[in-house]
Amino acid sequence: MTLHLFSSIRHAMCRSGCGLCLAPRVFAVFRQLFLLGVLALSAVPAFADGVPSEPQDGLTAIKNALVPPQPSAEQPAPPPPPRWVFETLPPWEKLEEGLQLGLFSAQFDGGDPFEVVFLRIDPAYFDFTVETASSEKQSLPLEAWATRKGLIAAINASMYLPDGVTSTGYLRTGETVNNGRVVSKFGAFFVAGPDSPDLPGADLLDRSTDDWENLLPHYSMVVQNYRMISADRRLLWKPGGPKHSISAVGRDGTGSILFILCREPITGVDFGALLLALPIDVRVVMYTEGGSLAGLFLRTPVRSQIWLGRSLPEFWASGSQGAPLPNVIGVRRKS
Repeated sequence: MTLHLFSSIRHAMCRSGCGLCLAPRVFAVFRQLFLLGVLALSAVPAFADGVPSEPQDGLTAIKNALVPPQPSAEQPAPPPPPRWVFETLPPWEKLEEGLQLGLFSAQFDGGDPFEVVFLRIDPAYFDFTVETASSEKQSLPLEAWATRKGLIAAINASMYLPDGVTSTGYLRTGETVNNGRVVSKFGAFFVAGPDSPDLPGADLLDRSTDDWENLLPHYSMVVQNYRMISADRRLLWKPGGPKHSISAVGRDGTGSILFILCREPITGVDFGALLLALPIDVRVVMYTEGGSLAGLFLRTPVRSQIWLGRSLPEFWASGSQGAPLPNVIGVRRKS
């Protein structure tokens, strides 16, 4: 069909007297632009604020764009979202000054309760670090990162590209630039290590409301990824999509940083709705990883534990057992 379209256009140009010597060149340019368009449509999925919907191949995308949608049979209503199993928020476990652990149970209708892990960290008492394989020349499991770097907690910093090292979004730590490209579809930045005491020790920036272009140079550590929840508490994730474990980093209304891990396979929308339903004033939330690679590590005198994600096919398995990760966000006690 595509070749027939090209031939028809070339034949029409020649018959219309547009110039026999120019027609092949014009045709060649048109053909290249058309093929580039097909490739672009096949490579770039549709986005909400950040999360992609199901990708389409190029020809399918063109067909869907040109052919009016046909009426379809009525779709069944989606299942109800999960809900917290408590009416009053259970108490946080104080691990030490400025560090609290929350283990809160949620449930799908008819399902067993599952746990969402929250680590609430006050930047007044703790420093944050971004550790990368770019600097260390190797990837490490979360616990190994914590041991090597003297961390009391660690979580995924971001998803990464097929090279196994490069973050999918902008990532800089000190003089090391892991990925220097600011991705237009990624709406959140985790920042730490400010050059002024007037700035927060760590923060989550919302690309749509914060002056991020002027703020980023004032932080020694920056990680960019999908924005799940905005600064004004809007859920930005597109409905649907696969169910998998999720790790995320967020900020609450007091300025504390939240490390969040849900092992239960869950959609991004259901995960975000649960966070917004908690009475803890969740603000900007940045997605960091999904499936069996998602993880959260904790090591304190009071409690030491690791929580590892799992994808739906691994529902009855115990997760990745500590897969090596190229980029992590860590926490240290202030000296």
